Amino acid sequence: MTNTQLRIISALVLTLIFAVAFMLGKTGLFSLLLMTGIFLIDEVMNKMIKVKRLNFNYIFSMISFVFLMVYVQFIDNNNEYFQYLFKTGALINFVFLIYLFFEKMDSKVFISALRKNSYIIGFIFLTSLTSILYIINQENWGNLILLMFVINFSVDTGAWFFGRRYGNRKIWPSVSPKKTINGSIGGSILSVVISSVFSFYFIGKLNYMIILSIFGLTILAQLGDFFESKLKRQVGVKDSSKLIPGHGGIYDRIDSLVFIAPFYAVSYTHLTLPTTPYV
Repeated sequence: MTNTQLRIISALVLTLIFAVAFMLGKTGLFSLLLMTGIFLIDEVMNKMIKVKRLNFNYIFSMISFVFLMVYVQFIDNNNEYFQYLFKTGALINFVFLIYLFFEKMDSKVFISALRKNSYIIGFIFLTSLTSILYIINQENWGNLILLMFVINFSVDTGAWFFGRRYGNRKIWPSVSPKKTINGSIGGSILSVVISSVFSFYFIGKLNYMIILSIFGLTILAQLGDFFESKLKRQVGVKDSSKLIPGHGGIYDRIDSLVFIAPFYAVSYTHLTLPTTPYV
């Protein structure tokens, strides 16, 4: 079986898991987010920066993530607390962008700081995944969650297709040697078109601000992918894990999604999109 066939089969299985969680409603999606966060923390701490599972920082990071996810969802479920978390997540991601653009590849400053303070990794993923929880807790959560996934995975699919078919000039080969300029542009255009159509028919609103927000999110999604690629290269691993055949780990598959989640939540609070019921 070829790698492409493995990727397709794995993608279908992941889609089925998401569809089942989606049909189970908010509880199903919360459970999926909780399990996703546990895998993400384990991959980054144990597989990438080599923090042992019995290490205090690992245990503290994992327990604090689970406790705070449950606390935010079931005990203190209010928009003010959610907004504090996802705005913090957006600020954290801006710090990651500084690392991405300004730290040299042979530098170990960021990795050393991450290892030394690895107990905060659970909180980092908390801010991203509670951004999705915030959307799930909106009245129109169904279409809004689907729109976020459409934006993210259409840019990934478009970049892969246009990059393989028309790509020649690399964007940043020292960080991610397979990504091309044509792939990036094609992915962004495809995502803007598909997501705009989705917003118009299923969200019930489309204007230039929404289109600009979608375009900005497509750029951020690709930067989130670059961020993980640089992190992997600096720690010397090819994939965050081998959990998903053809894709690598959970983080490899949703690196751009967890990166854009806080920005998507911020966009929603400012655009206040109305919606029609999802099917």
